Amino acid sequence: MTFEAVIFDADETIFNNQGIHLIVTERILEDLGLSKDLIDDVHSKWDGFYFSEQARLFDEVGFCIDRENAARSLILALKEFGTDISHEEADKYWEYMREEYSNRSKPYPDAISLIDYLDKKGIKMAIVSNGTTEIINNRLKNAGIEQHFEFVIAPCDEIQLSKPDMKIFNESLAKLNTKAEKTIFVGDNPNSDIMGANRVGMFSVLIDRYDVNHELEGLQIPNLKIKSFEEMKIIFEK
Repeated sequence: MTFEAVIFDADETIFNNQGIHLIVTERILEDLGLSKDLIDDVHSKWDGFYFSEQARLFDEVGFCIDRENAARSLILALKEFGTDISHEEADKYWEYMREEYSNRSKPYPDAISLIDYLDKKGIKMAIVSNGTTEIINNRLKNAGIEQHFEFVIAPCDEIQLSKPDMKIFNESLAKLNTKAEKTIFVGDNPNSDIMGANRVGMFSVLIDRYDVNHELEGLQIPNLKIKSFEEMKIIFEK
């Protein structure tokens, strides 16, 4: 099979976000005059409330980086530690999220290597993410790799749909002017990335850097599972 295009997810596929949310939490606690000893506990509660709500909404809107939910979940988390803040106060901390994820999130070295490799092969590339367009574009520009991508689609920003909705994947194919069977989709999430790609007939690649995805079922099962992008190059050398 000869492939013409590769569509990437962004977070934890191209970009390393490890530890950044803890940094955001630390900045918030410092602002509120709370002990840094609470970082791990507040972060855990914040994540717990956030992902619980995202799971509830998944069938309706998929998984998006949700500013409203982030603020609401922060309020609930801080309340657990005896601190009350308004929604307006919680929402302003989105700026911390924007700053830290724009500036601290860097491409994995193997992602840079693969992007350069594909560019030399003449493979078209794009990004489809459930994140935010502004943050993704900031990171691409900071890394000096924005010129390699035909476009970025962050449907949560643009059309209130998100992966794994088939419309997002079909729109990306149309914009690239390529067919599903000629296109690879690579991401780290078996639900939003792999299910969506499989539904439209793309060649799906699950990048599982930290070996956390086990017992996959049905449409969660990728055509290829890898730990490093170096393993993907063999697809283009056959």
